[in-house]
Amino acid sequence: MEVIVYIIVGILNGLFSSGAGQILIFYLIYILKQDTKKSREFSLSVMPIISIPTFIYFFSKSDINLITCLIFVVISLIFGYLGNVVMKKMNNNILNLISGLFLFILSFYSLWRLK
Repeated sequence: MEVIVYIIVGILNGLFSSGAGQILIFYLIYILKQDTKKSREFSLSVMPIISIPTFIYFFSKSDINLITCLIFVVISLIFGYLGNVVMKKMNNNILNLISGLFLFILSFYSLWRLK
């Protein structure tokens, strides 16, 4: 079962470049009954590594501005670290609620844009 989930996560990451981490977190928390914070830490550790092939492919096939990417990476690293510090102090239920709300809002927005 785990191998199938990891294959799905890899495919989703390659296809959409988003959502795969949330699927992994859902699987770890609700199916494997892992601790919420440890599941998120695991996802944060794994997702950048499995995103490397996707990055290489897209970077080689498009005209992405390297300077813009580097600026985004630096800003994301700083605020990713700060977000991790805040996550460690939050209640697991609140953390899951916020994550679920973001997914719901993004999903609703995506469906609304299909019209």
